[in-house]
Amino acid sequence: MRHVVIKAYGGPEQLVVASSSEELRPDPGQLLVDVEAAGVNYLDVYQRNGGGSHPVALPFTPGLEGVGRVRQVGEGVQVDAGAPSVGQRVAWIDVPRSYADQVLVPASRTIPVPDSLAAEQALLFQALKAQYLAMEYHDVRPGDRILVHAAAGGVEHLLVQWLKHLGAWVVGTTSNEEKAASVRALGADAVINYGHSYDFLEELLALTDGYGVDLAVDSVGAATFASSIKALARGGTAVACGWASGPAPAVSPSELTAKCLRMAGGSVFTYTADPAELRRRAAQVVEALSAGWLRIGDSTAYELNRASDAHRAIQGRGTRGKLLLLP
Repeated sequence: MRHVVIKAYGGPEQLVVASSSEELRPDPGQLLVDVEAAGVNYLDVYQRNGGGSHPVALPFTPGLEGVGRVRQVGEGVQVDAGAPSVGQRVAWIDVPRSYADQVLVPASRTIPVPDSLAAEQALLFQALKAQYLAMEYHDVRPGDRILVHAAAGGVEHLLVQWLKHLGAWVVGTTSNEEKAASVRALGADAVINYGHSYDFLEELLALTDGYGVDLAVDSVGAATFASSIKALARGGTAVACGWASGPAPAVSPSELTAKCLRMAGGSVFTYTADPAELRRRAAQVVEALSAGWLRIGDSTAYELNRASDAHRAIQGRGTRGKLLLLP
């Protein structure tokens, strides 16, 4: 078995491919899966640096999502009750040590995926995040006004598509004109290019005739969240779901009172903790991808021994679409 191992927290150079003669065997309730592709996400970078919401102890193999085929089924897995069988193609999220050519996955955490989906489509982590952000915080109806920060990002460009599918009026923010053009191509109704100033509020209020937005999805954090609150219409909701510029600042309840505003936090891991809920949400994602209205976009694949290059690329924030590792 080949896998990426990190023995010391630090930069991309800490990702090293190791080989093991040990034969993996599934414990009861587990599946042994031959990995087709592993997803590369910014959470992996946080963990490599020794931080993130999912801290890990050294040494460790990074990676939380992947797609592959079942090689062996552990005891107690009831295939006749709908659990995956040998040869079936499955995806997973929130399963550690996915940067490898084989991985042990709890049968209850697997998601059946059709062969018709390409590898980058079957890596469902980002699409599942877009799904819960679109569905959980506002009953989106045609004409509802929604703000999506960093709209060219991996999750956000999927979220823009999902919201447009539901009929919303969507405004996205970006940091440069190239990204703004890509968001317009997704169908966004307006794009605010705030450059490096993060100053978007005045332009947003002008675009909405002073009304504001019904929902603001904010993965930027410190630089934008206070203005996201001010951008809300009466009864609107601001969702903090990331901290690209640092943690969002504290907000006093008095700032919410006059317009009856709401704040919420978002985590895909909470909304997929229950296996039944995970599969229900994943089924919606697979249906959207199969129907073609949800598009992953360009992807970049790296061989497993180039995991460090993949991390350099994602840290540079110049990538588009999905990054994946091929064992």
